[in-house]
Amino acid sequence: MRTILCRQQMKCNKFFFLFAISSCSFFSVSAQEKCNACSVPSFAALTLYHVLQTGSSMGVGVEAGKWKKDAGKFSYFLGTSLVWADPGSRNQKTSDSYKELNISFYWKGQFKVAERFYLIAEPELINLSAFEMRTAIRYVFPLTKIMGIGLEPGYALINRQWSVNTNLHFALR
Repeated sequence: MRTILCRQQMKCNKFFFLFAISSCSFFSVSAQEKCNACSVPSFAALTLYHVLQTGSSMGVGVEAGKWKKDAGKFSYFLGTSLVWADPGSRNQKTSDSYKELNISFYWKGQFKVAERFYLIAEPELINLSAFEMRTAIRYVFPLTKIMGIGLEPGYALINRQWSVNTNLHFALR
């Protein structure tokens, strides 16, 4: 039963991933015309995001930091996320509430590879008891002068889990 749920979840994640890419590319065409007007060397940023991760149902998170677009290739962020466990993987008799919710705190380093394309390294502390290292790539589509959306597929190296984040970025000026 669990294998069927995992396969269904992976199909949903693949569909969501393809839908996010296709919708982002649609918005990117109109945003590219305005891209020169929104180029600043660096700015404070706030990011809200949604997480889809293997072995869990969903999650949300927030991060804030210094985004360097032209002044340098390295940016950094501090953040936190809440990820709920997959309801199919819980056993009602032995389920503990602390195991159903993962709270993580992280520091994220972002390195600019190309225009709007970034490599990410993210050491994080999960439930104040476990260390995780996550790597990812991020692609950002500017929507307005102060807002953009991003897609961030990643891989947790210790727990060996795939994840996809959909981000909503705000420039704080």
